[in-house]
Amino acid sequence: MGWYLRFAVAVFVAVLALADGTSAQFLEDRSSNEGPGFKTGRFVLHPGLAIEGGYDDNVFLQDNGREDSFILRLTGYLDFATMSPQRMRDGESNDPEPQKITFRGGLGVRYLHYFNDRNRNNVGGDAHFDFAYNPSKVFSLEVGDRFLRTVQPFSNPDTAEGDTTSFGQNINNARIDFVGRSRSQVLEGRLGYGNQFQFFDSELYQYADSVTHRVPGQLAWRFFPTSAILWNVEYAHQHYRNPELIALSPTLLNDSNRVRSEIGYNGALTDRLSLTAMIGYAAGFYDVLEDFDDVIARVEARWAARPTITIAGGYTRDVVPSFIGNFTELHRLHFNAEFIAAGALTVAFRSWVSFDKSGLALQPDGSFLGNQPRRKDIRTRVGVWGEYRFRSWISVFAEVFYLADFTDFVYLGIEPLVDPPGQYQKIQAWLGIRVFY
Repeated sequence: MGWYLRFAVAVFVAVLALADGTSAQFLEDRSSNEGPGFKTGRFVLHPGLAIEGGYDDNVFLQDNGREDSFILRLTGYLDFATMSPQRMRDGESNDPEPQKITFRGGLGVRYLHYFNDRNRNNVGGDAHFDFAYNPSKVFSLEVGDRFLRTVQPFSNPDTAEGDTTSFGQNINNARIDFVGRSRSQVLEGRLGYGNQFQFFDSELYQYADSVTHRVPGQLAWRFFPTSAILWNVEYAHQHYRNPELIALSPTLLNDSNRVRSEIGYNGALTDRLSLTAMIGYAAGFYDVLEDFDDVIARVEARWAARPTITIAGGYTRDVVPSFIGNFTELHRLHFNAEFIAAGALTVAFRSWVSFDKSGLALQPDGSFLGNQPRRKDIRTRVGVWGEYRFRSWISVFAEVFYLADFTDFVYLGIEPLVDPPGQYQKIQAWLGIRVFY
């Protein structure tokens, strides 16, 4: 497909984007985009279905030999939840007391068909539940689990012809939190346990399968109705499950122990302006190669210029786990804007740019993973989406975004990396219709 046709498709969908916010977030957060649902006793059922057509001009995130494809994406889900406090206040329940038990769960399935012989069709999806006992009392218990399966390919490890290896990544996060509050609800403390299990479909990537145990804690002091001072702490231990595969893998991976702590403010400054400002410290200790310790920080300001216009921008400084060099230091700037018209049309702009640097990147035999000791990247994503609701239960949505990675790092190995090789640019666009209730 020529560059002019790619450009025409991108422009076409960009114009139609004035008609989604749900395409990129359709499975991730449905609670804010659901209809009234079907009442069944104390529960409310929320079904949904979406049909989308898309185009990707660089499916495998390649710098040279880019391959494009049109894509068909079908998504269906069923969420179920106890009646919300808002609906109870509106008189939909005969029980005047707050519920002792709240529950929300759901299942979602996403099927992708690529109109390109090099891509395999695949099925992604999610499952989740959140349970709370005595959510508004002095002592409460919260339990939750989230499973997410992503299948879109990002790299091409195979030969020049034939189907590519399926990139199926499965992540399950389970948690339990014990919560204590003062009777006035001014002070709140949390202590919990979390477990993340990450595994890949293909044997090519199973060297990166891991289990992470987390112990998070939080103290909050609410001094205004919508403001709080927060202190967050966390300990995490990550263990790679297949050490025999790591010895044969393209990158050196290590078990680690990580700690982090941050303190700051989150809440409203005025009726229109709100702020999140956190600063802290993080450290990581690894079996092999270098450890890290550094200052972490994040700040975001949100301004409601009008009830229908919201603007947000911020900066994040963090150290995150990485498949290359143990960890990655990132400095990320983001800017978002959202506009709502006539209660039916939503248009949003989302953008970020990140300046990333890995730790010392080696292969298992001790040689350099690439042409440089550390991988340095400038990554960016800029997109626009829109949704127009014809009725309260049906809408048309669209999205177009540009994604790029600029780096001088060149991978020297033969085996495929879980991370993309780098130095790529792509445009992806979607147009679809969804029904929900």
